[in-house]
Amino acid sequence: MLAAINVDASEQKKTVLKEHYVLDRIRVFYTNDGNGAVAPDDVDESGIPDQVENVARQIWAAHHLYCKVLNFPDPFESERYEGVTCIQVSLRDRNEMGGGNGIAFSSSQRARQIPEGKKEDRALVIAIASQVDPLKNVTPAHELFHLIQYGATYFKNPWFLEGLARWSEHGLGRDGIGDIKYSQQGPWPQNAQHFQQLVKMKYDAEFILWNPIAARTDRDGLLTDEMLGKEILSLHYCDGTPVLRDRLLQGSEVMREILIELGKQDDIAFEELKYEKWTAENQRAPENAPYLYKGIMDALRRHVPDVGPYEIRMPDRSTTGEATTKEN
Repeated sequence: MLAAINVDASEQKKTVLKEHYVLDRIRVFYTNDGNGAVAPDDVDESGIPDQVENVARQIWAAHHLYCKVLNFPDPFESERYEGVTCIQVSLRDRNEMGGGNGIAFSSSQRARQIPEGKKEDRALVIAIASQVDPLKNVTPAHELFHLIQYGATYFKNPWFLEGLARWSEHGLGRDGIGDIKYSQQGPWPQNAQHFQQLVKMKYDAEFILWNPIAARTDRDGLLTDEMLGKEILSLHYCDGTPVLRDRLLQGSEVMREILIELGKQDDIAFEELKYEKWTAENQRAPENAPYLYKGIMDALRRHVPDVGPYEIRMPDRSTTGEATTKEN
C-alpha cells in the first residue's frame, strides 16, 4: 500500500468534483469524467458508482466500530472540533495528492454546500485516491482513524500517527493482528537503543510497538455479535462482501486508553516544552517523544503490572527520550 499523507487543510489543492453521495454523516465528492474519474461499475444498480458507495461504507463502518462499539474518542465530540457535523471525502487522482493513497486533514473547515446539508455545516476532510478500491484496500478506514487521533491529541509524531493507524486497519481487514517483531513480554519500556530506533519509524512502528502491545494485553481480540450489533454486522459492500472482514481486533481496550492518556500528556508537553501554540512543526517535534512514550507506558501498565516506570528526564529533555528505570 502506498504511503498515506497527513497535512493541514490549508495545504490541500482545490479540485472541483461535481458529483456527491451522502451516507449518514459521510459525504463523498467525486467525478465520473476526466482526470480522477471513479470506476463506473454499478453492480447494485443504485445509480451511484460502487466505488463511491464502498468508500462511504468503509469510512462509516470504521467510525462506527471505533467510536460507537469500542468507545474510542469520537472526533465529532472533540473540543478541538466543536461544531463539526460531517466528514467530507474527496475522491481525486493520486497525482493530485502527491502520489499517496490518502490524506487526512487535521483542521476542520466549512462544509461544501449540498442540498442535503445546512449552511452552517462544518466538516472534517479526507481525500482518497480515485485509484483505491475499498474491496482490496483499507486506506479509507486508515484515514478515518487519523481523524480519531487528531481529535484525541495534538501529537503527530509519525511513529505514533502512522504506526497506530496501521494497527487500526486490522479492525476492518482480515487475518488478525499481523506481524509482531518485538517480544510481547518486553522488556517494557523498551531499552534506550530500541526506543531510539522506534522514534525514527513511521508505518513499521506497528510491528515493534503497537502490535506487540495489542498481543500482550489481549489474547483473542474477539469482537462478538453482542458487541458489534446488527447495524455493522449487516453492512456489506456493493458486491455483497461484508465490510467487517473478520471478528478479530486485539488490543482495542489498551489503544483506547492510550489515546485518552495522550490527550493529557500533550497538555504537559505544551507547558514544559514552552510551546506558544500547536504548530505543524511542534506537533511532530522529536521533543514530544518522551511524553508520547510515557503516556503509552502509563496506559500499558494498567493492563500489564510488571511494566517498569518511565520518566521524562528533567531538566535536559533528550530528543531520544531515553528511559530512567528504577527498581519497584
